[in-house]
Amino acid sequence: MVKKSKYKLFSYLIENCLIYYKSLRENNKIISFAILECLNYKSIDSILNDLLRRRVIQYYSIQINTDDKNKKVILLNFEESKKENIIKAFNIVQQNLGETHKPTKFLKEKFLEERFLAIIFQNFSSNTTITKSSESIIISTENKLKVLNFFTIDFDFIEKTHTFISNFLNLVTNIAEKGFLILNFKIENSENIKISPYFVLETDNIKKILNIENKVNNFFHSNLLKRHNIKIKTFSNFLWRLGINDTFFFLDDYYDLFYSNNSSDSLDLLEMNKLIEENLLNNQIEYMRLSKNLLFIEQSYVFLILENLDCDNIYKIIEKYHPKYFIYILILNDLENKELQKIKSIKLIENIKIVNPIEIRIFNYKEFKRNDN
Repeated sequence: MVKKSKYKLFSYLIENCLIYYKSLRENNKIISFAILECLNYKSIDSILNDLLRRRVIQYYSIQINTDDKNKKVILLNFEESKKENIIKAFNIVQQNLGETHKPTKFLKEKFLEERFLAIIFQNFSSNTTITKSSESIIISTENKLKVLNFFTIDFDFIEKTHTFISNFLNLVTNIAEKGFLILNFKIENSENIKISPYFVLETDNIKKILNIENKVNNFFHSNLLKRHNIKIKTFSNFLWRLGINDTFFFLDDYYDLFYSNNSSDSLDLLEMNKLIEENLLNNQIEYMRLSKNLLFIEQSYVFLILENLDCDNIYKIIEKYHPKYFIYILILNDLENKELQKIKSIKLIENIKIVNPIEIRIFNYKEFKRNDN
């Protein structure tokens, strides 16, 4: 595998859609990376897994940034003894992905390099230094400091797999300013695909302690997240989106986590109530639950959550609480939420906001602290 050879981390060659590293040891293989961006990796998951099993790619990793959760960064790794073999493998990947109903595009040249390096810094220079302080990795340039803290994720503690990723990202987004969820997929001596998941918290101050581990574990009532002490010599694993330790989980055991037909855009009422209440608590926002569908927040807001469109119920809530209180309405069924958006007699009422199931994942709960009502 890649990590058994010796490579100079920032000594690479970029040609078109590929980044190349050459081993510093004689007769060792060339490794290469390609990156594509997409909104929904589920449309290409079966192709990527097939490419893994055929050994066309050595591994692939999905990167989700908390500040842009809708866009998924997918990194593909190739490993061959000759450059032409890497190009041949990449062409096979392009051909396979080009046959999907939504053809994918790979990043090239400058954009490829920027996305490849952005996970640790925007602009690399000779003045950039990477050091270690306690369990944190410190990346410093002339005028900027970046502190990275690493956490492993134990899938064994996940109860409802089909909602976990959206719930997890929602939670950490409300705790942290910036971070990365990395999911590494690889296959070795068997046909079983292994997953190595971890989360990286990014701050700009080594003294800034967000206590993310306790907050996440309290939310999920388990030891899901655990601080990991990464070593400088294995830091390349992070840049190359590999796993950061030897722990892995078999994809077959967690298939619903990534590819369930239960869309994360359609959380059930129980899960949504739990998600919203946890975020309210984490943001120190006062609220009272009036019913399983209704929250009264900060003495100023009413938040109505329905699984399906129920106009009679909505009109009753409006009649009872409007205009004294600002009303938020969330319909969990995505199609019926879109139907609600078309009802002008509701949508055009002042101080009523319709929240869609996707928006709730990036919802700014600090809205409830404003004092303009």
